[in-house]
Amino acid sequence: WLSRLESCRWLSHIKAALSTACLAAQCLDREEANVLVHGAEGTDTTLLVTALAQLILDPSCRTLSGFQGLLEREWIQGGHPFHLRCARSAYSHARLKQEAPLFLLFLDCVWQLSRQFPFSLEFSESLLLALFDNAYASAYGTFLCNNEKER
Repeated sequence: WLSRLESCRWLSHIKAALSTACLAAQCLDREEANVLVHGAEGTDTTLLVTALAQLILDPSCRTLSGFQGLLEREWIQGGHPFHLRCARSAYSHARLKQEAPLFLLFLDCVWQLSRQFPFSLEFSESLLLALFDNAYASAYGTFLCNNEKER
């Protein structure tokens, strides 16, 4: 299990996402500089970094209602293609070209922040686990589609 974890570089992705979000937050907060975030491939990295930076900077995003608002604003209304990124079920061995566990990476980064700053978030890992479950096997339409039109 550990060798598979190491080979996919998951922890490196978490470190890169959190480091970049912290850098963006520091530039905005301490240096009062404007920050342009643009991922190499398009919107995925941009969304990840900006959502994490908002969580770091804005205390209201660390409340339950604020976190729900962040998810709704940045991920749902922002048009994250959940169906394309989370299409594979636990029973499928096929890998789709556009599949990428970006939302899971975001949730894991939030979990890492909750471990480092245990009293900073108003919600627990139970919410993060419920969000993960619903992103991959949802009884609701929130995470089943790629955009508002499909929803």
